[in-house]
Amino acid sequence: MAPSPASRATSGTLAGVLEAVLAVPDLSPQRRQNMASAVRTVARLLDRPIESIPADPQLLGRWLKGISPEASGITKARWNNVRSLFRAALALTRPMLPGRQAQPLSPAWRALYERLENRNRRMRLSRLLRYFSVQWIEPAMVTEAYGDAFVRVLKEETLLADPEATWRDIVWAWNRSRVEVPGWPDVTFAFKSRRKRFTLPWTAFPSSLKTDVDGYLGRLDGRDLSEDGPRPVRPATLELRERQLRAFASALVQRGRDPQTIRTLADLVALDAYKDGLRFFLDRRTGPSSRSAKEFARTLKAIAKYWVKVDGATLDSMRRIVRKLSGEARGMTQKNRDRLRPLGDPTIRQDFVNLPHRLMRMAASGKLRPKRAALMAQTAVALEILLMAPMRMRNLIRLDLERNLVRPGRTRGDLHIVVPAEEVKNGEPLDYPLPEESASLIGRYLEQYRPLLTPAENQALFPGPGGGTKSARTLALQITKTVSRFVGIKVNPHLFRHAAAKLHLDQHPGEYAIVARALGNRSIDVTTAHYTGLETTAAVRHFDETILSLRHGKPKR
Repeated sequence: MAPSPASRATSGTLAGVLEAVLAVPDLSPQRRQNMASAVRTVARLLDRPIESIPADPQLLGRWLKGISPEASGITKARWNNVRSLFRAALALTRPMLPGRQAQPLSPAWRALYERLENRNRRMRLSRLLRYFSVQWIEPAMVTEAYGDAFVRVLKEETLLADPEATWRDIVWAWNRSRVEVPGWPDVTFAFKSRRKRFTLPWTAFPSSLKTDVDGYLGRLDGRDLSEDGPRPVRPATLELRERQLRAFASALVQRGRDPQTIRTLADLVALDAYKDGLRFFLDRRTGPSSRSAKEFARTLKAIAKYWVKVDGATLDSMRRIVRKLSGEARGMTQKNRDRLRPLGDPTIRQDFVNLPHRLMRMAASGKLRPKRAALMAQTAVALEILLMAPMRMRNLIRLDLERNLVRPGRTRGDLHIVVPAEEVKNGEPLDYPLPEESASLIGRYLEQYRPLLTPAENQALFPGPGGGTKSARTLALQITKTVSRFVGIKVNPHLFRHAAAKLHLDQHPGEYAIVARALGNRSIDVTTAHYTGLETTAAVRHFDETILSLRHGKPKR
């Protein structure tokens, strides 16, 4: 029988999957109802018409990763069940790899699996070993070709958001097990990244280039004691400049330049080479502009001016190029603007600003293990500080109980976060008087939870497991994952500064001076250029309220 016009219209979409669930005869009524509910739930959370959502596992995997079930009022356990039922529904219309626990291991694979003492490695290898078991591929039969076949399955028959990353983890676990576990198949799997690396090692260039680069970096790190020497930069900045210079030299090679002709930094900042290298980075990106090209343009111009000391005409040409690129990439990136847009929704905004206190209540609920509760309280404190004292991540992670948490008065609730100028990126000192409720939240963390994370002698506000300060990357992940989980938006610690600016400007359009002071910016012009337009929606609402009040004879005061 030919499919109906309606069936043809929904084929390949979640509407077609729902039709398949309702049409399959051998499902129990309860199973049918649960699977149909899972499909409808996914469509609702994706906020799209069900007939417009492609039944494409790769696309769905990426979209589902962006869903925060708890922010949508769904428990984690319920969400796991929905995903399992949804995967089963998709399997009615196309091949789908079952979940990690859905298929048993063969006796031979079970014996090897039980020799894995590391729980993390077991989890990483479970999906692959169960796939081999289902396909009747025993340990002695494994070849690299079977690994390649599994990669295709990961990409085409799962709801993984990043199959390549999953395969990378599997490859690492497999190859370690091959060395450490007796009887493991003597086959090495390889991870082939999709990223095309173009950066060459320094050895690909004349040694004189690296010597010149080292000399320039030495000028930046404070070894240059001359009166006109630059202010010393941080080690991270030195590493960035080294990577940038090697990448720029490699870009010229990609554009056809013989690496042996790039002997010094003067060869990189010759005007033709300068333009050619920037074209490489512009061409690598889709769209009209490239922020990386702008950064390269500025870095190379500074080298041309202060290190190579090029002539005035060349420097003027470089300035024009930098102005052009800066004009294209002025202010906040579109990606960051898109991430901040949900904060215009009153419900999301409320969840966002109340999150620190929600986390602290969860930590105190008694439902979590002590260490887990302590880490949740720690995240609450980090979020509260980023909201009330929007500092850079580098300063947040280094906050010290003695040096940076200051109680200037006798009142218990009087607490300031103070960071001296020499520790701040732009040399502007920070002094944030915290509201009483923020001080109280931090005090609770210090008294009840921080002692569970570190010995008393450690003075770091955010202590690491081995003593000293916690890794910035680890704390950043805590923050990002927590906001995504409970609010449903992607906001990393750096974006908190922009979020704080948006929250204030939405309520008080045009108050750039206050935002500049709160963020510790030196110039109001920089703040204005960066955030102009961020409060447009709120400003238009204020404008409309004025017009409507006049229309209805109730002038706004």
